[in-house]
Amino acid sequence: MINQSKWVIENESKGHLVRASTIKPRIDYATEIVDSLLDILVQHRHDVNQNNLDLYKRLDNNCQSLATLEKQVKYELELAYTIESLRQVRRSLDCIVGLGNVPTVLSPTISVVRTIRSKLLALMPAMDFQLGELSLLLGGIIIDAAHLGSTTLDFAKANETSSRLLDEAKLIADSKICKQFPNLDFW
Repeated sequence: MINQSKWVIENESKGHLVRASTIKPRIDYATEIVDSLLDILVQHRHDVNQNNLDLYKRLDNNCQSLATLEKQVKYELELAYTIESLRQVRRSLDCIVGLGNVPTVLSPTISVVRTIRSKLLALMPAMDFQLGELSLLLGGIIIDAAHLGSTTLDFAKANETSSRLLDEAKLIADSKICKQFPNLDFW
């Protein structure tokens, strides 16, 4: 009988196997998760956008149709914000050049992922599991890389950076929605 670590779970699920791997495969897996989330969200936003454009064209200044459009555009704005935030996470994953900069580059992404996870819970609860897994995976990568590189984590700086990343994502999302619906005034 072959002895195996009690920390390695025998399962064909990629998520379980990646947790027992070194840092690079976990970064690659985090990138895959972000890409799959972005694919789903971009397609969903496209569908919502098409519906909203149709509603916008048929707008008849009826209070009920205006309220419906307002609700749908705010939903699309949240989707756009989430997409832009995840793109910030993807850019951070792409900026990793070595073990030394992993904690610095990725530590703000945990806050970004947790923020969008809490925002999406009410809008798209099916994505909660993947966002939770991504958050845990990023946290593990950061802790392991900091430990291996004897790096200290500066959470104050990470929080500042994550706030800046979220603000940038919000500006981009607001700009895109305002360009598509210039005559609506309910922000």
